[in-house]
Amino acid sequence: MRQLFLLFITTTLASCGGSDSSSVAVDIVAPSEPTNLPDTSTYPGVSWDTYEPADVNMSETGLKQALDYAFKSTRNTQGVVIVRHGVIVAERYTNGASENSLATSWSTGKSFASALIGIAIDQGYIDSIDVPAENYLAPWVNTDKEAISVRAILEMRTGLAEATDGDANIYTSGGDTGDQLAYALNRAPETTPRTDNWAYQNTDSMLLAGILEAATGQNVLDYADMQLFSRIGINAEWWTDELGHAMTYCCIDTTSRDFARFGLLYARDGRWLDDQIVSPNWVTESTTVPEGTSNPYYGLQWWVEPSYGYFYSAGLHQNNIYVYPQYDLVIVRNSIYERVGTDTIRSENNYHSTLPPLDWSDADFLTPIIESITN
Repeated sequence: MRQLFLLFITTTLASCGGSDSSSVAVDIVAPSEPTNLPDTSTYPGVSWDTYEPADVNMSETGLKQALDYAFKSTRNTQGVVIVRHGVIVAERYTNGASENSLATSWSTGKSFASALIGIAIDQGYIDSIDVPAENYLAPWVNTDKEAISVRAILEMRTGLAEATDGDANIYTSGGDTGDQLAYALNRAPETTPRTDNWAYQNTDSMLLAGILEAATGQNVLDYADMQLFSRIGINAEWWTDELGHAMTYCCIDTTSRDFARFGLLYARDGRWLDDQIVSPNWVTESTTVPEGTSNPYYGLQWWVEPSYGYFYSAGLHQNNIYVYPQYDLVIVRNSIYERVGTDTIRSENNYHSTLPPLDWSDADFLTPIIESITN
């Protein structure tokens, strides 16, 4: 697997420490008695059902191999959840953690922001992603950024130069005012938008907060709670900067099981039971690599593996959600997480701390899961 362009924060890495610590893996084993076996129409209710792998045509051996890989002590895994046909077939947490433990998204939050853009389009708040971003970003009106479309932002092809203090510093400071949206807005054009200029920038994704705020007239977290989280049973906290702007490039805190709900929504073309939450067209478009990009593995705030039939949201330290629609399969992996401070407003005293895996291969983790599928 190729190196991902992920959020790198010096402050956070320094705070993680203890990367040579070990953990004891604890299996969660509570299989339901099968009556009607789950299928592609099965969804979790308030809680998840847990089934034996054989009940969804999977081999336990391959799942155990993947879990053992993830929970080697050097990999600092907090939780893994594997879902097929809407039920949990394998799950494990490190010692001291459980299905109720908070994990964090890091850049996986970008894919949630992409979903909200799709919902806002369906609701008529956003006309199209091909309109100028200045339609929703007032500070850009009558400036040299008029050629930048909403699509260019979603594709990471704005052509904007890196922020003066560096892209990663949007998290550590967002400038002297703590206004991360202003930090993202205040960049100069460097190349023509949507030419061969793909560049992974957290500042581009932060612009989605301003677009959603202006388009919907709502705080992003309130909009996400009403239009996404509550409709699929997620209880989440989306961190904000000191001015109240949701950090749409990262930073959603919820459980590994709740991250799996979002993955299942996308595995099912944006449908949850009888509710079409994200349009199938948006699910397809946002998880497809656009023409003309220099990165053949990036859609609209989603990573894409066309050759292997899956797409995924990727966060620092492998806080990832892998989605295989053809198998109705979702895999979540989260790293050991500590929330530092007492609030979800990013400031000097409130920040995220996660432990990185010292070695990790997506292929070694995912392959035994796929090979465990018997039908």
